[in-house]
Amino acid sequence: MKRSRIFAASALCAALLLPSSALAQLQGGVQAQGQLPQQQFPQQQFPQQQFPQQQFPQQQLPQQQVSSERTPLEIGALYGVSAAYGAGMGIWLSTEIGTKDPALFLIPPAILGVAGPVGVYFFDRTGPHRGVPAAMATGTLIGAGEGLGIWSYQHVHAQAANEWGFRGLARAEAIGSTLGAASGVALGYLQSPSPKSSLLTSSAVLWGTAIGSMFGYGATAANQGYGRSNDGAALGGLIGFNVGLAAAAGASVAYIPSYKSLGAMWLGAGVGFGVSLPVYLLYARDGGPPAKRGLIFSGVATTLGIGAGALFTFDSNDSAADEAPPRFARIDGFAPFAVEKGAGLAIAGELQ
Repeated sequence: MKRSRIFAASALCAALLLPSSALAQLQGGVQAQGQLPQQQFPQQQFPQQQFPQQQFPQQQLPQQQVSSERTPLEIGALYGVSAAYGAGMGIWLSTEIGTKDPALFLIPPAILGVAGPVGVYFFDRTGPHRGVPAAMATGTLIGAGEGLGIWSYQHVHAQAANEWGFRGLARAEAIGSTLGAASGVALGYLQSPSPKSSLLTSSAVLWGTAIGSMFGYGATAANQGYGRSNDGAALGGLIGFNVGLAAAAGASVAYIPSYKSLGAMWLGAGVGFGVSLPVYLLYARDGGPPAKRGLIFSGVATTLGIGAGALFTFDSNDSAADEAPPRFARIDGFAPFAVEKGAGLAIAGELQ
């Protein structure tokens, strides 16, 4: 009985242990089957794709064409100047002939005063290039102004017996305006300057004459009467006329102003002169220097006003956008620089 129980217990233990060992064998087999060899895939090589470089054609901006036709403004100015030139030549002719009768004296000026615009009409039908009529008109006016300046200087300096008189004035105007017109024709056809350059030149001689007269009159001796001081004004005006002419001619080589810049320079001249007027109140006291010394300050203020107007509108453009650039040089800007015991102004640009 006891033996049979021991046998049964042994059998039960064997039955319980058998599944555990079988489970261990099963798990070992599963683990052995789970460790599969790693599959090696050959690395696929993709050829590098070459993209052709795209060529973009360079964009060509349309070049602005400069009109070669004369402008209505310059041909209108030439009509007016030609009428004055013809009338002046008629006066000179009547003076040389010695006509005393007023009616007969006025016949040559009337005929030539009409002939001048008629000649411009036929000249305009030939199709003059842009800038030529303006150069002709400006040259005529500058020549006439030069003749007037020389006559004025001679008139105030010469003795009464040696004064040129009205006949000398007529001769000076005839010679000066004719030479100026011929110079304008030559310059117009050889260089074709911009009408704005001609306007700058005519403005510069007016500014130079006014400023030179201020300096000349104001620099005369303190004890010299106002009548005698006219000699200094005539000399200063003649010098200023030619200085302005030379300055404008030199600037026109590399600079073409806009109408806005020209207007600003005229405005600056007026403002500068107006600002200088209170200086004359300082000469109201007795015993001081003469009030004519104030003209020196007025000349300086006017010059500064013109320069300020040009500087502030240097980069302005208006209807001058189609202007041809200057032929010799181009100014790009200005810059101040310091030197020992002073300062200077550098002009940047390029020669063409």
